[in-house]
Amino acid sequence: MLKMTTDLPLLSVRNITKAFGAVQALQGISFDIAPGEVVALVGDNGAGKSTLVKIISGLYKASSGEFALRGQTCHFETPADALKAGIETVYQDLALIDQLDVADNVYLGREVLRGSGFLGRLFGVLNRATMRRETAAALSQLHIKIPAPTMPVRMMSGGQRLAVAIGRAVTWGRELLILDEPTAALGVEETEQVLRMIEELRQKQRMTFMIISHNMQDVYRVADKIVILRQGRHVATLRKTETTLEEIVAYITGAKQKRVER
Repeated sequence: MLKMTTDLPLLSVRNITKAFGAVQALQGISFDIAPGEVVALVGDNGAGKSTLVKIISGLYKASSGEFALRGQTCHFETPADALKAGIETVYQDLALIDQLDVADNVYLGREVLRGSGFLGRLFGVLNRATMRRETAAALSQLHIKIPAPTMPVRMMSGGQRLAVAIGRAVTWGRELLILDEPTAALGVEETEQVLRMIEELRQKQRMTFMIISHNMQDVYRVADKIVILRQGRHVATLRKTETTLEEIVAYITGAKQKRVER
């Protein structure tokens, strides 16, 4: 008899395939992400990581297979559909507006206007005092350390900019945050700050992450589970507590062959 449970995965990916003409980019990818879990998606260039992320974030449609968020099958037509469902992807360019300050970036598309009703919408005067006050409070509550919410993004370091992008996603109630190479362009100190931020958001906010990274040291530090792709195939899912860096690399390079998911 099957054991019944109400503990649904936050994200469930089932037999996802994707073809671009004669090129099979993904072949039967399946894995789950539990609420509050940090999952790393790893693989060499061309393994299919970016293609899979673009399917989950609404940029591509799968050729076959499906994925579900909290048990509800997703049919995204656009990235806006993924955002509405609670999935946000932070790419390496971060999608921040350099000319705007921190609060304006956090509230981009959700601006608070002075006044209400028709006149408020007509004149569209931003209530920046409210936006800045609430941004500072929200990011502080999330233990995200950034300069003043009035600071223009163009004056911030790479790690600070990434913190703003992550803070924006968490502030607006995203359920799953996908980070694309979050530490790729950062120095040692800023990398440490970002990794600590991910750890704190997982521990204190139970935030769920999927992290795409080539840095195996970072992956091994923050991930609970590592999903490994090779040449468009899912070759292994490894629990950090049950594996080593050497084993992860062996699956990435093909030195070890496909195994049953743990």
